[in-house]
Amino acid sequence: MAMKIVMTVCMLPVLPMMFGACWFLESEKNGTQFGITLWNGAREQSEILEIKRIYKKELKRALLVCLLMFFLTLLPEHESLVITGMMVWTFFSIIYFMFPFQRANKRMKEQKQKYFASLPESEIQKREDEILIDVTAAGADKPQISKKSLYAGCVFTLLAPIAELFLYCLWPCPWLPELWICEVILISVAGAAWCFPLYLKFYEKQRTKVFTYNSQVNLQVAEIRKYYWGRLCTLLVWLTGVFNWAILASFYVPAQWFPWLVGVVSLIFGMASIGAIVYYWKRMDETSKKYLAQECLAQEDDDKYWIWGMFYYNKSDSRMMVEQRAGIGITCNMAKPGIKCAFILLWIAIIGGTFGACGWSILEEFTPVTLYYEDGTLTAKHWKAVYQINQEDMEQIILLEEEPEIRRQSGTGMKTVKKGDFYSDTYRRDFKVCLNPKEPPFLMIESTDGKWYLLGSNDEKITRDILNKIQP
Repeated sequence: MAMKIVMTVCMLPVLPMMFGACWFLESEKNGTQFGITLWNGAREQSEILEIKRIYKKELKRALLVCLLMFFLTLLPEHESLVITGMMVWTFFSIIYFMFPFQRANKRMKEQKQKYFASLPESEIQKREDEILIDVTAAGADKPQISKKSLYAGCVFTLLAPIAELFLYCLWPCPWLPELWICEVILISVAGAAWCFPLYLKFYEKQRTKVFTYNSQVNLQVAEIRKYYWGRLCTLLVWLTGVFNWAILASFYVPAQWFPWLVGVVSLIFGMASIGAIVYYWKRMDETSKKYLAQECLAQEDDDKYWIWGMFYYNKSDSRMMVEQRAGIGITCNMAKPGIKCAFILLWIAIIGGTFGACGWSILEEFTPVTLYYEDGTLTAKHWKAVYQINQEDMEQIILLEEEPEIRRQSGTGMKTVKKGDFYSDTYRRDFKVCLNPKEPPFLMIESTDGKWYLLGSNDEKITRDILNKIQP
């Protein structure tokens, strides 16, 4: 039950976030609607208003379907099935929420085709031949973003794994996993923070976007956008740093509070990051509109390069990144071979890693734990031999009718299998564990080298028979 509560707290907020983001996509952006460049009189057409109404209706339906599916994933009793269901639900929800926008994009495209079919051929030819290039803006010096605070935030984030090297030795916590596991977690978060200065460096190299026929206005808007992008990235770096230090602090709270604290901290970090992105993007958009309000927009009709209004594919464009047509942020030019390969590899890694981990958890939970004694050697097996103890290496062996209270440090801790390194507050010692908690009794063994083992099998009779063989 605790795991289901944690999953609900961590995963359910994703649903209203996706719904809110998709609802935001309905608004017009830089002369485009649902990824389609608006034509003369499009805003007043009743067909466009109907497309918006249908889009919102389909979004509400998607919200209800995904909410129902979420609660269905909580029905299985086995943890591995719940985790797998959550992963399937996440991928399904992301894809399902894209369908209303894709259908709205298709309807807008059909309306636009009807409009241009009614125009004289001379006007259509003029529209096709018009190409806009701002040579002045393209050749101007690009403004640089101050990065002192940005790099200071990166260093602040990196200090967390360095501090853990000392805290792990000075302030030992019995339930903590091995040092390298803690370091991998903290360094991974710190590494994510260093992606922001790399992104800004790449962003500064992009060519100036043409917004109007006035080169000076284009340069001013570009400078405004780079300023706000720099502020946003700096704030996200510092938020990531605080998040990393919060994870470090959570390592040293009582074990029963750890999952709850990490869940709450992750939720706050996610909400704060989303809030920062929305705030700075609105500021960027509002400030840009002040400069663009008095100018004639030079909106190039490049609908054919936008797949579903979401994915940019233009072989003749030298840019690797462009601004999204709907919503906030940027997207990659999928026509670039490097971007295409990276995108494919990324999805293979995400899908393969996610469902590989789900498959592993299912095998972990449903593979039985076995215990057998042969030729003077006691072997605990789960998939393969986990622990082997020779009889002459056994200092003492005790039969426990109930499982002692133990907490995982590293390894597997499920309802049907516990395997790895655990700590017991009752006995105040570490244990090497391999057992099925639902199948007592268990053997508590001390070896001659001072290690303690807690072993069991899926059959009570087998466990007792083994004890009788070792201690006849």
